[in-house]
Amino acid sequence: MQPVTAQLTGLPVLETARLVLRGPQMADWPVFRDYRLSPRTAFTGGMKKPHEAAEQFASFFGHWVLRGFGRLIAEDRATGRPLGHFGPMQWEDGGEVELTWSLWTAEAEGRGLATEAALALRDWVFGRLRLPLAIAAVHRDNAASHAIARRLGGQVIAGRVPNWVEVGSVYRFLPGGAA
Repeated sequence: MQPVTAQLTGLPVLETARLVLRGPQMADWPVFRDYRLSPRTAFTGGMKKPHEAAEQFASFFGHWVLRGFGRLIAEDRATGRPLGHFGPMQWEDGGEVELTWSLWTAEAEGRGLATEAALALRDWVFGRLRLPLAIAAVHRDNAASHAIARRLGGQVIAGRVPNWVEVGSVYRFLPGGAA
C-alpha cells in the first residue's frame, strides 16, 4: 500500500526579508523530530519521546483543520531549510489565542530570525485574523523569548502564570502593538 501524503491547501504564506512562513509539510518532520528529542526544548515542555514528537507534529496539521488557523513553519529563504514554527494556537473552544514561536536549531539563533518571524506572525494575527487580543506564555528562564515578547509589544499580565509550564509569565498583546 502506498502511503498517502496529506497536504493542507490554502494556507497563508508570509514573507519577510529572510524567511518564508508557510504551512507544515512532511519534509519538516526530521528537523522538528530532532528538535523535540533534544535538550533545546527545555523551555517548551522538555524533551519528548519519538511518538510524542510525532503527535505534536501531527497537531500542527490538525489545528488548522479544527480552528482555521495554526502554526506556520519558518523556512530560510536562502536555503529552503525549515528553521522553526511560529503561529497562533487555541487550547480550548472560545479560549484565548496564544502566540507561539520556537527555533529548532542552534544555528538559527542569534540572528534575529525569531523576532522577524514573530513580528510577521503578530501582524497576520491582528490583521488577517482580526483577533482582539492574544497572549504568549514564556518560561521564567527563557530570556530570548521574553525579549521577543517585549519586542512584539507584549506586556506581562501581573499574577498570571502559564497553563503549560510551572514557572513563567504570560504576556498580553493587542492590535497595533499596544498592550
